[in-house]
Amino acid sequence: MHALLVGRFHAVTKAQAAWLEGLAKEPIDRVVCVVTSADHAATRRNPLELVAREAMLRPALERTGKPFDLIRVHDIPDSEAWVSYLVEQVKQQAGRELSPRTTQVYSANRDVDALFEAAGFPVVAQEVKGLTPHELVQRIVDGREWKAEASPETVTVYERPGVIDRVRAIFHQRLLNDDGELGHLRDFASYGAQMDASLRQKLEDLVRWVKPGTIVDKGCGTGKLLVELSKLFPDSRFAGVDLSREFLRLCDENTYATDEVTLVYGNVIDVCLPPGSASTVIFSSVMHEVHSYNGYRTSEIDRALVSACTELAQGGHVLIRDGVSPPPATWRLELLTPQTKDTFERFAKEFRQGQGVRFTRVSDGVVELSSHDANEFICKKDYLKNWHLEVNEEFGPLTLAGWREALSQAGFEPLHLEETVNPWIVRNRYEGAVRVTDAAGKPLPWPATNFVAVGRKPKRP
Repeated sequence: MHALLVGRFHAVTKAQAAWLEGLAKEPIDRVVCVVTSADHAATRRNPLELVAREAMLRPALERTGKPFDLIRVHDIPDSEAWVSYLVEQVKQQAGRELSPRTTQVYSANRDVDALFEAAGFPVVAQEVKGLTPHELVQRIVDGREWKAEASPETVTVYERPGVIDRVRAIFHQRLLNDDGELGHLRDFASYGAQMDASLRQKLEDLVRWVKPGTIVDKGCGTGKLLVELSKLFPDSRFAGVDLSREFLRLCDENTYATDEVTLVYGNVIDVCLPPGSASTVIFSSVMHEVHSYNGYRTSEIDRALVSACTELAQGGHVLIRDGVSPPPATWRLELLTPQTKDTFERFAKEFRQGQGVRFTRVSDGVVELSSHDANEFICKKDYLKNWHLEVNEEFGPLTLAGWREALSQAGFEPLHLEETVNPWIVRNRYEGAVRVTDAAGKPLPWPATNFVAVGRKPKRP
């Protein structure tokens, strides 16, 4: 009889280790241990690399005194096919035929129990006392006492240089959900299409400032900007950095004009390339996300700029294209349609994780509020499909003067800062829906829809 153990195994608790040793007394011929999500690491759900998990498991399996197989299984999205897929992987990797007649499943996971029971396998439900592996890892992350609850091998793995620091960094990364994906419930198709719709304008705004060499797109999204740049600068090397594995997968499917393209899974806030290796670092429509998904702290923008300065060679350029806040003032918004009125009421309550905005209702359909908050409303009022994300993003975290100061503080020489008003957005989203005036009711020009900033890393004397 085979004993089938299934799990992700990012920690082995002392209680689990004791339970495993108890298998020595069970009428079992062989232990088959399957490590799931073997292809995933560096996420809250799967923080450790496969080899680290196996290093904790192997000694515990050896102490059962039973012959065993350690099987690596990648993730698949189809849960209905999961059991048959797992059984086939065991057959391919170890030559073992698992069937309900020859195999007992030992599990403490109800979802796993249900899947195997539905496939006819006998399940021996296990309730291991003490902490769960997830709770043990959380203690490590929180800096609480954990060693007394861990197996000796788990202590050894987590005490390797840098392991705990890396795991804590993963758990503290606010931009990611538990699966290491960017944002919860993000509609990648519409979000990517939204970013690509402005591609031509992005190129026109940025291309004249691009320095050939090694061109880096931080927050590369679908990779379309990299594709176009590779056509314009075929002799350059390119790197795309993104926190979304889904976007990096889309990038990998693109056809570039050069083979010199590297895709990097990483946080744009951090140094992701060797110091001094880049000629141009681009942040296109990503700095407002750096700000918004890190507690609305402008210090995170500063960190991202310092990291870019580190990555750039002397004389290299950092290019930023994003939203910009208007200078401080009091504005009135005339809300001209029922939908605009309804959307404003939602915005006023939900903006910035429910912080909302302060406003004065002047009359029916006329509100008075800060220029910053007014601009935030009009630039996001039409993005209803991803509203749950858009309403929490601050599109213009800094004024143009603020961006100039941020570049200087990060070590750059500001070369060019320019605000632009996209006429298509004005025609199709602003006109007929909203009117902007000052506090006295005098009409104001439309606020900038974007800005471009260029900084140069100084050359040493």
